Amino acid sequence: MSKAYCLLNHSLTQKQTEELSARFTVTEILYPPKELSATWTQIPATEVLDMRVIGAVTDWLSAAQAGDVLIVQGEAGSTFLIADYALKRNLVPLHAVTKRVSQEVKMGEQVEKRNVFEHVCFRKYTYYEDL
Repeated sequence: MSKAYCLLNHSLTQKQTEELSARFTVTEILYPPKELSATWTQIPATEVLDMRVIGAVTDWLSAAQAGDVLIVQGEAGSTFLIADYALKRNLVPLHAVTKRVSQEVKMGEQVEKRNVFEHVCFRKYTYYEDL
């Protein structure tokens, strides 16, 4: 039985929650405080990453125990650092694998394109040498 810390730009779907329970024996899902969540979704587009953001996330994760799950996706550099942090602390970092279904609707001379993302599974982050 473990907890899942969810660091995404959205809430989990029912299908994702069911997979966490079945595959990873997750019994509780935790989301970051609203302020941290808002910061995570808008990582500043600067040349150097503001490590205060990373520090705020690792502070939030400080209660996580070895074997707990961390679902993390977002800005690439920040996500890399947080996945590395999780691996080094024996957490189980995951990212969602999705299938994109694209739909186009033609309205006269305009074409509207809509992408729908469907959850396929969670995949573990791992180090290259561990593959």
